[in-house]
Amino acid sequence: NLHQTEAATKVGAAAIQVVYNRLDRKPEGRVFPACLTQDLGVLARVPLASGFLAGKYTAADAGSFPADDVRGKWWKKEDIVAAIAQVEEIRKSEVPAGVEMAGWALAWCLRHPAVTCVIPGLKSPAQAESNAAAGALAPQDHPQALPA
Repeated sequence: NLHQTEAATKVGAAAIQVVYNRLDRKPEGRVFPACLTQDLGVLARVPLASGFLAGKYTAADAGSFPADDVRGKWWKKEDIVAAIAQVEEIRKSEVPAGVEMAGWALAWCLRHPAVTCVIPGLKSPAQAESNAAAGALAPQDHPQALPA
């Protein structure tokens, strides 16, 4: 929240956590400018938009999330369908050929100058390795960028 962000350095905070991803860009409006002004670190939570930006879901998956899954609990079916359609459009228009959607989505977050790091979820060692490899797609001057 903007009030907390603007007061962060007054209480000795050095970083904030905020939901930020290609589907949810709200922090760009007022929160990120406040972070840049105060030199606050930004930990981007949910950078894969609850897995949608991993690019593995189709419209057929919209009603298949169990009630105890975050997507089944907090997302309406029509919002899931819309998110999946938006991800498909992003894949076609923004993701370079040969680049994994999840890695691209993590690197996309890191491209914003306010974002210090991303906090992706993972369910396997392979996903951890894939998430770490996304650093190679980050801008070379970013602290999380991997050497070329």
